[in-house]
Amino acid sequence: MSRSSDKVMKLNVGGVFYTTLKATMATYHGTYLWRIAMGNQYCPKDDRGNYVIDRDGHCFRHILNFLRTSRLLLPSGFRDVEILREEARFYGLDEMVKELNVIIEKRFRKRRGRGLNKRFSSSVGENLHHIQEDDDLDFFEDSYFE
Repeated sequence: MSRSSDKVMKLNVGGVFYTTLKATMATYHGTYLWRIAMGNQYCPKDDRGNYVIDRDGHCFRHILNFLRTSRLLLPSGFRDVEILREEARFYGLDEMVKELNVIIEKRFRKRRGRGLNKRFSSSVGENLHHIQEDDDLDFFEDSYFE
């Protein structure tokens, strides 16, 4: 015998399709996704019966993983932290927003600290500084004075 919480929900989030359970959508009481799952929030459906949510479809996978695990699990090198925080705010996932704020603040402090230790010269080539991100993703920052 199936329970109503076992109901499969199909989503079209920004053109990216997801399948999940009603119970997963209803993990955090009062959120936008909880209201959709409970039928308390209008959400249009496409011609295939998928709920259509006009948000960032690629970031939604992290929203869904947070609902499934109650943990923020981001891949190494993830750069769209601010975008994901906005998405989490939209969905009303306050705990996720708090965790993302910690990551953003930590990255800001680390960058600011490194900026004080840099030596600059007038040569463009000498002003290319290699920076290591918190998540071990290497990238380059071009810094110069005018």
